[in-house]
Formats: sequence, structure tokens, C-alpha cells
Amino acid sequence: MELLIEGGRVLDPLLGVDDRLNVLIQDGRIRRIAPRIERTGIPILDATDKLVVPGLVDMHVHLRDFGEARKETVASGTRAAARGGFTTVVCEPNTTPPLDNACILSRWRRTVDADAVVHVMAKVCITVGSRGEHLSRLGVLSRRPWIVAASDDGNPVVRDEVMKRALKASYRHNILLTPHCEESPASLRAFQRAHPSARLPRDIAEYRREPHYVERDLALVEKTGGRLHISHVSMKESLQLIRDAKAKGSRVTCEATPHHLTLTEEARYSSGTHAKVNPPLRTTADRESLRIGLTDGTIDVIASDHAPHTPEEKARSWDDAPFGLVGLETTVGVVLTHLVTPGVITLTRAITLLSSNPARILGLPAGTLAAGSPADLTLIDLAREWTVDPMTFASKARNTPFAGWRLRGKVYATVVGGVIVMREGRLLV
Repeated sequence: MELLIEGGRVLDPLLGVDDRLNVLIQDGRIRRIAPRIERTGIPILDATDKLVVPGLVDMHVHLRDFGEARKETVASGTRAAARGGFTTVVCEPNTTPPLDNACILSRWRRTVDADAVVHVMAKVCITVGSRGEHLSRLGVLSRRPWIVAASDDGNPVVRDEVMKRALKASYRHNILLTPHCEESPASLRAFQRAHPSARLPRDIAEYRREPHYVERDLALVEKTGGRLHISHVSMKESLQLIRDAKAKGSRVTCEATPHHLTLTEEARYSSGTHAKVNPPLRTTADRESLRIGLTDGTIDVIASDHAPHTPEEKARSWDDAPFGLVGLETTVGVVLTHLVTPGVITLTRAITLLSSNPARILGLPAGTLAAGSPADLTLIDLAREWTVDPMTFASKARNTPFAGWRLRGKVYATVVGGVIVMREGRLLV
């Protein structure tokens, strides 16, 4: 199989390339990048006036399926990923049942192999059932090549000694831990058991313990040598702790979401429960601090935290509606329009945050267009203006606070393993 991507602006941060070039693909791999490639009789993907970059990697995605197929499935979620330009996604382990044992992992992988249209990796639970009590068999579970990290998604590991053992296992088995340093109903119950007289938050806006968990986990990394990637950082104080740890050489990376980088707590009044996320949207000062973190290297990755729910669930009251929004199909447009265009970050930095860095952190053979690399590419029309319409999403879910936003920059085509899986919004597989 051959494919020639012709006439595009090729941008690869790792290669230091930003030029008008052609890309030759053979047998699912990139064979050559050059100003002129003379080939006859092979398919051509015209990339004139398009940006050609290494396939985007989203390391924080909820694909639901199993017991929550009404919200999302591997089929619908990976098609949403293809529409959004992501050639690789990493599934969080809070499926129903959770990804915490070999039997469930095998069943889940069969579904992925049958239904996915992009590459799908997964995280396993740090603790059994993500309940924070007993460690999963991280060493055994992480032997699978498509297991790239461990997380108790939605819950912090509340008990210090359990998190310490998890980071020791991280060091021993070389598996990345991606903890959620946030409050949750389960973590608050655990905290109250340990501190019966403590006052608990009455509203999500009072969830402020993120820096506490970040500080604790960073201290445990120093003691254990484990590998730590902190998910969806949202507070100024957390970011400064990470910045200081990096300056001391700590093995830590972190991510931020498009919604924490563009929205504030005021969005709950305009978007209602579509803006109910965990960690919650924060203050303007927190948002601006995160934007500085993008430019000074403290934040390594932009990840969507794609969290689909049904319209009926999101129609509940603020207190009863679930946390989360969908982001696979809006991330590129939001980043280009609200971070690149106003000069918060450069285009090269954006691609680094969306492709090269997550691939490097996860140890994936992605994030570059170097010869011999897997032929995973994203083509973007930087001039295309469009309006976010959730009713057109490939995802089953519609829960987005970005509905009606006018964006500039849209994914034109997504190539996975040398195969065009999406072009001009149309899924081809």
C-alpha cells in the first residue's frame, strides 16, 4: 500500500521541519519526506494549503463501552477521535467494570480490535476497583504493550501509604502513574472517615485540595523514584509545585485541558451542567497561570479529558448531573483559535503539546514524521472557519460548553497506519 501526501506545509517539532514538502507512505510507514517525490500510479492526498503534522495523541479519554455503551462506545469514541485529528487515544480505566484485572483487559481489547478506527492504548487502575485500598497487579497488567499507564480515574489515592506503594511499583515495573489529584465523593468519604470533625465541601466550587495531593505525590516521587504524570492540572498553586519540582529534576510531567485553558468558573452560568467538570473550572487567575505554564514548559501536554454523558444525565440539576464534557472533536479548533491565534503559544508549541510530548511521555512510536515511523498523520485546514454544532458529532454525546462557538482551524484529514480514515468530516472506515 502506498500513499503520497502532496503539497502540504509539513510541520514536525522533533525533526525541526516546517516547510512545503511531500510525504511518501509505504506499507503503513513513512518512507520519505522531500520537496519533490516523483511517483506514478499511486493514490495522492492533496494537501495544498493544509498543515501536515504527526498524528495527534490524546492521553486522557473516556471510551465508556461495556456497561455504559449508551454514553459512548469504542466505535463511536474512536470515530470522534478521527474526526478530531487524533490517531492515538488512551482510554481511562473507569469503565464498567473497571480495567483492573487480566480478564477484563482481555475482553476490552477484543472490543478495541473489532471496533476501533484509530490506535487505542489504555490505563489500568492503580488500585482494585479504583477504591484506593489494595494495589492492582501493576507489574503483571503492564506487560501488555497497549497498557501505557495506571490511574484511579476520578479519584485520588487518598491513603499516603497506598500511593507510596504504587509509586514503588511504578519504579520497579517502569509504569507511568497518572493520578487524579482532585476531590471526589469517594475520596471525601475516605477523608471524613479519617477526620470525622472535618468540614466537607458543600459544592464542587469548594473542591480545593488539588495542591495537597500534588504536593504529596511529588514528595513521594522523590522518595521512591516512580514516574508521575499529573492529570488535568487546574490550579495556580498546583502548577507552581510542579514547576518547582521540575527545577529540582523530579521525574514529573503534567497536562491541562482545553476547557481549563479557555474557560473559568463563570461558564457554569452560561453553559449550565455542560460546564460541570472535575476538577472544576477555576478563576481567571488560575486560567492565566495555566497559560503561562504552556509557554514556560511546566505543562507538557494538552489532553481533552473527553467524558461523554447522555443528554438525560446532563439535564439533571447542577448537584445531580455527572461531571464531564466531550472534547475530542473540539480540541484542535479551540487550541488554534484561543491559544495559537492570540499568540499565547506558537503553532509549533501546540503540535508539541498535542502530539510529540504525549507520545514521548507514553513511550509510543508516534509524534514524528521521521522516515520509518508509523504513518499516522493529521492534516489541518488552518483557515477553515466553523461553528461547533454538537448534533453533528461522531460521538454519541453532546455535552459541550463550546456549542455555538465560532472557531478557526479544522481537521481536514486523519491518516492512521497509512490509511485515510477521515477526510473533510467524512469517516471512510
